[in-house]
Amino acid sequence: MLPFIKVGGESLLRLDAESRSLLFFGTSLRIEEFYLFLVAVLIFVFAFLFVTMLFGRVWCGWLCPQTTLGDLADWIDRRLNRIGVPLLPQLLRQVSYLAISFLVASNLIWYFIAPADFAARLVAGQLGAVAGISLASVAVLVYLDLAFVRRSFCKTVCPYGRIQLLTMERSTLTLEFDPRLKGECLRCGACVRACPTGIDIRDGLQIECINCGRCLDACRGVMEKRGRDGLIHYTFGTAEQGGGTPWNRRSMLFAAVLVLLCGIFAWGVGHRSEATLKVQRSAGGEVKRLPDGVANFYAVYLENRGTRAARYDLEAGALPGYRVELIGPVRGLEVAANANRRVDLVLKVSPAPAGTSRVPLKLVREGKPVAEAQLPVLAQ
Repeated sequence: MLPFIKVGGESLLRLDAESRSLLFFGTSLRIEEFYLFLVAVLIFVFAFLFVTMLFGRVWCGWLCPQTTLGDLADWIDRRLNRIGVPLLPQLLRQVSYLAISFLVASNLIWYFIAPADFAARLVAGQLGAVAGISLASVAVLVYLDLAFVRRSFCKTVCPYGRIQLLTMERSTLTLEFDPRLKGECLRCGACVRACPTGIDIRDGLQIECINCGRCLDACRGVMEKRGRDGLIHYTFGTAEQGGGTPWNRRSMLFAAVLVLLCGIFAWGVGHRSEATLKVQRSAGGEVKRLPDGVANFYAVYLENRGTRAARYDLEAGALPGYRVELIGPVRGLEVAANANRRVDLVLKVSPAPAGTSRVPLKLVREGKPVAEAQLPVLAQ
């Protein structure tokens, strides 16, 4: 639900297609600043490796949307199975799946269209072809997942679980049945019945295990009735391998890389320009000779990268030995938040310079220069 959380009036995380920018935790990143987004992706990748190295498949068991949807569908099934009216549970089950599918698909679209705008456009039938097809496609996929797939995906084709197993090591947090207590097992099958992926934890570490801990709770519930502790527990490393400590040379190296990337990202965000200034010669590159000098024509593009509207001024720098003057709308230029504005102006230089010169053009906000470009001055 990140699109609903707002910072400075904008979503916490959303890709705004209209302005070609990424709203990222209070910062607006234009397309030319996506190198910061790439750093954020690297942070995510190393955070994934670091967390997996320490805590194993904690994502699969506790945070994965697939697990969450599967648990929700199971809960709905259990409640509806209590209804004794024929066919009604099946009907309500499918309606519930469709409602969940639409909500999940809408949540994806909210990362591209603000939630309030999405609702209004959906009711008016003006969602657009791309958004509409995406909404329908995701809704159908989620419905098929809820109705037919669920945790079969986790057990068979999920690439994330396989990658996690590759990053796990001797000291990774693992859910295991202690083989030293095998003789105390009552063989009641409670752990197998509680497992959402249908595995037997007593057979050792398996790729289908998602570390959800349900077998641990089931075993503990059975053994507590006999005044004993459960036979399943979390441990950093398996007992057969001697266990270990989560803080070792490898994990500290990943932690150092993660801290470094976070520092680079923070520095990049903190030193990014609040505005940019780009200059192009007007179409045809027209130069006009004047009795006392020369006039050059330009198209200047202002970009406000901030989250609030701002007012700017344009000021021309000095050209030693010449008098320079900006002609056109150069004062009190209003630019909306995260928007661009084109300004057509003329630079008059007296007397006409010999050859080509350059005049600095400054973008000023509240008396402070925030961006600068160069105006190439042609004599003819």
